[in-house]
Amino acid sequence: MMNPFRLFSLVFSYPTEETVRELVLLSQNGDCPGAPCCSALSSVSLEELQAEYTRLFINAYPSVLCPPYESFYREGAVYGITSSEVEQVYLNSGLDYVFEGEPPDFLSVELDFLAITNDEAFLNRLKEWVFQFTAKVREHSGIYGICAGELEAFLESGSTALRG
Repeated sequence: MMNPFRLFSLVFSYPTEETVRELVLLSQNGDCPGAPCCSALSSVSLEELQAEYTRLFINAYPSVLCPPYESFYREGAVYGITSSEVEQVYLNSGLDYVFEGEPPDFLSVELDFLAITNDEAFLNRLKEWVFQFTAKVREHSGIYGICAGELEAFLESGSTALRG
């Protein structure tokens, strides 16, 4: 069964040939909550996706348009206390966080955690800030705006009954 948290984790991670291929496979499931998002992402080249991802989430002048980090929305800066708190949640769940270029409170990492653990308290924590992020994405991007809207719809639908 397709896990929507895994799908959205891939959507909001840096696009590579591998992640796009996995998104296409996940979206072929009939009840995919992110089907319009996957369709939008697959309608442009990998290079265009990477450029748009970089513009939105990595670097834009004078500042990043849509920081994908919980700490930014809670503290106004990245790598704050929030990052440490989130890492502790992972550790308390028996998972080690391995730094691979992004802090533990990176949206894609948090969504992966939900895909693995089905942690309802952590889902509620995510909902406290993620709608601020998705509003920024919808404001600044067509393609990723579709995906942000799909993530919002999924989280608001009540069908986030965590899937194992």
